[in-house]
Formats: sequence, structure tokens, C-alpha cells
Amino acid sequence: MSKLRERLKMDMELRGYSPGSIKAYTNHVSNFAKFYNKSPKFLGEKEIRDYLHYCITKKKLSECTVNYINSSLKFFYTKTLDRNWNSNKIVEIIINNLNVKANFRKR
Repeated sequence: MSKLRERLKMDMELRGYSPGSIKAYTNHVSNFAKFYNKSPKFLGEKEIRDYLHYCITKKKLSECTVNYINSSLKFFYTKTLDRNWNSNKIVEIIINNLNVKANFRKR
């Protein structure tokens, strides 16, 4: 297990997250890193936005799943890496894309 993964796991355990949540968050961060074939510590806001956009438009994931991925990445970046999280810029892509999908479903 990588040092970052161990730190993520420890940060979650210290905050009382369940084993299932720890596994899911770890998988989401791992999938994000694999998408770019880079350690997530070298990735930032643009990559997060692009990845969430990919999850919505290409993978066709549900709103719930995309929000879970977003929460996983937010926890990792703010707690494990101790970075700032500009939720307005990151979440706006989720909301805009989900609204577009909802409008198409109504037709």
C-alpha cells in the first residue's frame, strides 16, 4: 500500500469512517489517479473537474455516484494532502452537467 493510501486510510479511521466507506473512498481516489496515470498529489483542480466531467458525460454515472466521487476527492485533498478546495469551481461542473442531463430526460 502506498504511503498516500495509508495516510488516507488513517485519516478516515481517525474520523470514524466505516470500513466500507474507507474502501470506497480509496477506490475513488485510486481510479482518479489511474485515469491520469499519475499520483493524485500531482493533480489539481483542472484534472478533478475534467475527471468529474468524464464520469458524468462518458461513463454516464448517476448523480449520487458522482457526488460520492467528489466527496472522496475532497476528503483526500483537504484532509490527507491539506490543500484548499475551491468547491464553487469544482462542483459547478457537476451541477451544470446534471442539469443538462435532467433537461434531456424530460423531453
